[in-house]
Amino acid sequence: MAIPGVAYHPIETLDERARTLAELTAIFAEVGADHVLIGGIAVGYHGRLRATVDVDLLVPRDHLAALARALEARGYVVAETSDMVRVFRPDAGPDSDDAIADLVAREANPVLAAAARHHEPATVLGQRVRIVPRGALVALKFHAAVSPRRAIGDRYQDVADIGRIIARRWGPSDEELALEIVAHAFEGAASELAALLDDLRHGRPVKI
Repeated sequence: MAIPGVAYHPIETLDERARTLAELTAIFAEVGADHVLIGGIAVGYHGRLRATVDVDLLVPRDHLAALARALEARGYVVAETSDMVRVFRPDAGPDSDDAIADLVAREANPVLAAAARHHEPATVLGQRVRIVPRGALVALKFHAAVSPRRAIGDRYQDVADIGRIIARRWGPSDEELALEIVAHAFEGAASELAALLDDLRHGRPVKI
């Protein structure tokens, strides 16, 4: 359990995320829900390891209610909307604490829906999961980075994550997939992402 005001080492944070992911994996099997891992943990897998606050997964919208009930039965606190179940520790609450997991409906927007169609098996934090491939993750990170509703610090983190992913491994097929998926966001999105990737590859300043 995390204690407010205490700074945790990244390994401690990831250990807690590993426990969360293990619990979620068991619940997905119990409910029969597909899942695709995205977010900061996926960045650690495809790019560079970093501490992340929560576990982010895409799931079918019609399984959200069953997943929420299964989590509540295990003592977790949940906050439900039509597109997401936010998961909190048993001693935490939506009004004052960070979520430990976000289960997002893959149908919530066209970019998520397109990304969810692409996944690969992986072992992440000791758990067998389905995870988005590099190209899909970069598309998702770009879509988040250009969202005017997202805090500016988080948007810069998204750009940094893209940089980490392409620095580790990136090829023509990855870029093709990223541009294909992000084209669902808005007209010109693929061109904007292509320009950002070129700037990052060549160490040029970037703007979001």
